[in-house]
Formats: sequence, C-alpha cells, structure tokens
Amino acid sequence: MRWLRENWLDALIFLLIALVAAGIVLYLTGINPFARPGAAPAPPVPQAGTAPSPQVQVPSAPPAEAKPPEPVVTVMPLPQAPVEEKPAQEARPEAASPARPKAPAPQAQVPASPGGSYRVAVGSFANPENALRLSRELSAKGYPVRLEASGNLTRVVVGPYASEAEARQVAEALKAYGARVYRGEAPAPQEGRLYLQVGAFQKEENALALAGKLKEMGLPVVLVRDGVYRVRVGPVPPEEKEAVKAKIAALGLAVLEVP
Repeated sequence: MRWLRENWLDALIFLLIALVAAGIVLYLTGINPFARPGAAPAPPVPQAGTAPSPQVQVPSAPPAEAKPPEPVVTVMPLPQAPVEEKPAQEARPEAASPARPKAPAPQAQVPASPGGSYRVAVGSFANPENALRLSRELSAKGYPVRLEASGNLTRVVVGPYASEAEARQVAEALKAYGARVYRGEAPAPQEGRLYLQVGAFQKEENALALAGKLKEMGLPVVLVRDGVYRVRVGPVPPEEKEAVKAKIAALGLAVLEVP
C-alpha cells in the first residue's frame, strides 16, 4: 500500500494505457463487450477513403395468379371420302408427256426448168445489199434464185419454170413478198439506155465492196447474178456515158458496155 500511495499516479497512467490498448484490440477484432446476447450485429464501419456501396433493394415478384384449368376437347376423326377409281381405258399416257411443237407447213416448191420461160419476181431494191439478203433467204428455203437489173434497181427472181401454172404456184407460196409472174429471159432493156459492167466476182463480199465504193461516188449500182456476181452501173443515158466512164476509170477499173 505504501508503494501505491507513493506511485499512484504511475499506476493510474498504466491502467489508462491498458484500457486503451484493450479497447483497440476489441475494436479491431469486432467484439463488443457491451452488446446484449441475441442482438443484431452492428453494420460494418466503412474504412476511410472508400465510399459505402449502396444497397439495392430487389422488388419482390407478385404472386402468380392461378390460371383456370383448360377445358378438355375431344376431336373425333372424320371419315375419309371414297376414292373413285377411273377405268383403265380413260387413261391417256400422251397427256403426261410435254407437248411437241408443230412442224411448220411445207412451202410449195416447184423444181426449176432449165428451158422454162416463166419466172417469179419477188422484189426490187435500190440497195443491192438488200437484194442479196433476200436472195440468200430464198436460197436457204430451196428456191432457185437469180438477180436481174431492172432500171436502176436490182430485182430478185425465182425460176425459171416450164409452165405458167408452176410459176403461179410458187408465186402463191411467196405472196407475202408481193411475188408476181412474168415471162421472158430478162426484162426488156430501156430504149436509149445501157449499163456499164465494172466487175464480175465469184464471192459475194467482193461484189458488195465494189458496189459500196461506186454508190459513194453517187453512181446507180445494180447487181446481176447468173452464176457469178456482176456489178453494173446504170442505166446510163447515152449523153452521160463518157462522163460516167471517166469516173469509173479514175478508180482504175475497166468498163464493159452491156444492154
């Protein structure tokens, strides 16, 4: 007791330090000596420098409403319709197969007669190229075609035929072209006019090339085909014959006068 009386101040300081240390230890360990048994623990104290996390309240879902029971439906099977069987004689196998295109009607073609005197004029053209195009079309169909000079036009002719009846039969088949029948080897030449033949070619393209060059010069050009392609200028009046010859000679071409 003497020591306590003499050192009471030191003992008080020591006691205070011990209480402070015990309080710090209890604070760090989370033990509250003053809490009552069964009480809810205190919420954690946020540390310095950190923001407290907000608590999210999740709304509780409303209780599901009880659905009324669905009525039970009983489906009765329907009776099948009776199938009528077709008799065997009504079946047509050709109906199932695709329709075949109808073959075009054969055109009336009469073989040409070498000694015949009847011909069918199918068309006359100022442009020899159009006459050649039509002659190729008719030749592909089996018609004997030739080209004749008719004035300043090139005439497409089919034949010859031995009789007028044969020629008219062909003209009826070619009536879409305005075909007409005439008799004779070739149209009668116009009186006082002649043609200047510039060239004769085996190949169609060579004849067309020369005809195009002459047409560019303003000369009337016709084509005659009787085994070869003959390029002619005309008909030329006698008073203009020498002037036309001079134009053709300027191209380095020879000129032959024909009726």
